[in-house]
Amino acid sequence: MEASSRVSGDTPAPVRADAPPAASVATGDATVISGKPSATGRPAATAEIGRLLQGHFLGPYRLDEFVGGGGMGAVFRALDTTLDRVVAVKVLSRQQSNDEDMLKRFRNEAQSAARLDHENIGRVHAVGSDDGWHYIVFEFIEGTNLRDVVTNEGPFDVARAIDVTIQVADALEHASERDVVHRDIKPSNIIITPTGRARVVDMGLARLHHMAGDQDLTVSGMTLGTFDYISPEQARDPRSADVRSDLYSLGCTVFFMLVGRPPFANGTMVQKLLQHQQDPPPSMEALRPDVPKRFGQILGRLMEKDPKDRYQRPADLVADLTTMADDLGIELSSPRPATAAVVEPASRPSPVHLPWLIPLLGLAAVVGGLWLRSASMATQRLDAAASVTSRGPAVEPGMDDTASIQQDAGTTAASSPRIWRVVDAPAVDDDCGTVGEAVRQASDGDVIEIACAEPRDDGPFTIDGKRLTIRAADGVEPILRFGEAGAMQRDGSMCTVVAGTLELQGLTLRSAFLPAGSGRPALVCLRGSSALGCEGVTFVMPGEPAAAGVCVRSEMGSDDRQEIHMDDTRAEGGAAFLELKGGGRIDLFWSGGRVVTQGRFLLAEGSLRTAGNGTSIRMTLEDGLFACGDGFACLLDSPSLPLAPRLQAFAKECRFLVPEGRPVLEQSGMGDPESYRPAIEWIDAASRYEGSGVLRQIDGAAERFEIDFGSQPQPMNHTPRIDDWPDEE
Repeated sequence: MEASSRVSGDTPAPVRADAPPAASVATGDATVISGKPSATGRPAATAEIGRLLQGHFLGPYRLDEFVGGGGMGAVFRALDTTLDRVVAVKVLSRQQSNDEDMLKRFRNEAQSAARLDHENIGRVHAVGSDDGWHYIVFEFIEGTNLRDVVTNEGPFDVARAIDVTIQVADALEHASERDVVHRDIKPSNIIITPTGRARVVDMGLARLHHMAGDQDLTVSGMTLGTFDYISPEQARDPRSADVRSDLYSLGCTVFFMLVGRPPFANGTMVQKLLQHQQDPPPSMEALRPDVPKRFGQILGRLMEKDPKDRYQRPADLVADLTTMADDLGIELSSPRPATAAVVEPASRPSPVHLPWLIPLLGLAAVVGGLWLRSASMATQRLDAAASVTSRGPAVEPGMDDTASIQQDAGTTAASSPRIWRVVDAPAVDDDCGTVGEAVRQASDGDVIEIACAEPRDDGPFTIDGKRLTIRAADGVEPILRFGEAGAMQRDGSMCTVVAGTLELQGLTLRSAFLPAGSGRPALVCLRGSSALGCEGVTFVMPGEPAAAGVCVRSEMGSDDRQEIHMDDTRAEGGAAFLELKGGGRIDLFWSGGRVVTQGRFLLAEGSLRTAGNGTSIRMTLEDGLFACGDGFACLLDSPSLPLAPRLQAFAKECRFLVPEGRPVLEQSGMGDPESYRPAIEWIDAASRYEGSGVLRQIDGAAERFEIDFGSQPQPMNHTPRIDDWPDEE
């Protein structure tokens, strides 16, 4: 199953308000999901659950293969030893089992899905618990998810798109009759079987309208769903989503079937949400002239912004599509009778007064004003970043993707990457003694697995113009130590990526010694137009902030662009997490994980006047913990680097800890203080700020002034008390 949002129901235990900043990460804090076991021995990340439980039994179910996971837990391909059948088992993490809201949502998932019995819906077999683990057992469906079918085979022809849409709509009608709303309809949650049947999976976001206590599940205002396919009303308030919201998402999915991409494919999370709210979808007539105008009109009605203007029931959509198929002479795999007349949109009633809409419109105005005034804001992923490879069925980063286990076991990739293994004692051609040796031998797109259980020292290496994945081998948690005396010079790095892409999975990267003198080495350095992706990775860089170095350094020219994706990543020590040098533009996407440092998360220098518009930083932060002893970010310029950096950030459900006396955001340089105000655009969505009452400190040539939380036009959740600064691991 694939869940698009990570739910955080954390209730931190109070500690001393004057707790000092720590230089490491406390894995027992339930605020985030980390890639390490907690102090109590309980795993916090789905990958850790997979390693722990794979091969074990929960009740009568043998968990044979860990296939993915996300916000709610881990998913396994399993054997039901009682009935001797293959099933899919989702296991909720123990850490989340202690969260009543999460556990209630997990149980509701089983109850909702168990009410459904339809040939186009994946069925639930059982739900139970064993040894403190809560789990739900699903039907195993042989096939491939719609996302991968379209990606591998190309967009559908009209007949196939109509056939699949009818089947999905029929499934939604069945669910709607039983008061179940899916709330996450998208291509990866639709399985296409070898016979061409469509099966809808993932009831993880479904909600029973009349279930007692339902309001408790959404009282936090969590926006559930996937941003490429979410309806406008669900993005505003998930409690308002009904079957018409599913129909909107189905419309976006049909668009994907016909075009090969969602209707609003480019941009940050905020931009996509705004486009769903405001922009008409691209014209199908222009993109696919072969699609009948009548089909385009049906698709347009599915994707109306106002639910009242859409189809009101899936049966109405089925009737329209079946009639059109008959008129076009299309033979359906399972024809549906036109039993429901198409309901024309009712005339729009007079406006009503909705008190909740006023603050929403205010927030939308702020967000829109900040994020839509630049025509160049649309984010397009680097081609290299899109080609990250992983073992087994594809699982989107940070997603809980039961659909991925439904892959046809006989299906193999057209061109599998070569896997190089780093081992203590190389024995075959694909074995290497060091990571550097493997990098030198690997070709573009290859995978390097670290199979060494003990911490190992490795020298600096460079990835030049290649796309490589470096990951932990199954059952291993590698620790790579870099920086033996003489190996890392001042401002050097252990791993340098030059115009390439690096994906790291399940590793710990650690500095082997405390840097001396004025050197500031980096664990990873990106040069030129490069990309970095990390999943379940830990960065450790000890030392005082002034000399500890940085976890990731970015070096760009004015025309360069870099992209960084961090999923369930953690960093600890005294280092800054990200240091920027030169001009260019960098996009950072952070999901889950934590940074606990005596220094800062971001340190950005100015750039030369010849560097165009200077350094542009865009961040999308979601569900992260950032405990920074020197403040979250510092933007600097100087006489030699006079162009001040610019930062645009969107922080959703994050937690920021900054000690009193330090600002969260600091700007310092030689310019007029007022000129620095527009250089930072910070949009907050349900984040929490603890400690310092200073949001921004601007220190210009003539004066310094501070901006506190209370002066913000958008209320922000700030408390002067730091409840629980993470302890050293």
